[in-house]
Amino acid sequence: MTHTPKKAPPGCLLLEDAADYLGYEVSTLRKWRLKRRGPASFKAGGKVVYRIAVMDAWLAAQEAADPHTAAQLQPVAA
Repeated sequence: MTHTPKKAPPGCLLLEDAADYLGYEVSTLRKWRLKRRGPASFKAGGKVVYRIAVMDAWLAAQEAADPHTAAQLQPVAA
């Protein structure tokens, strides 16, 4: 008998909640997972799970890579 978790492990979110957390559609996260893009995920009890810390790090990396928000690329204030 396989047990499917009803909630994510501590510090993690199930796919649907991760999509809400990141502000994307569930289908987007599914496509990214298949293409190995987006924040890293894994399966626990047959459910796709995302660590909150990994999602936060992924968001921070996206922000840092954006030339419109990256501090090192901002013009120097006079």
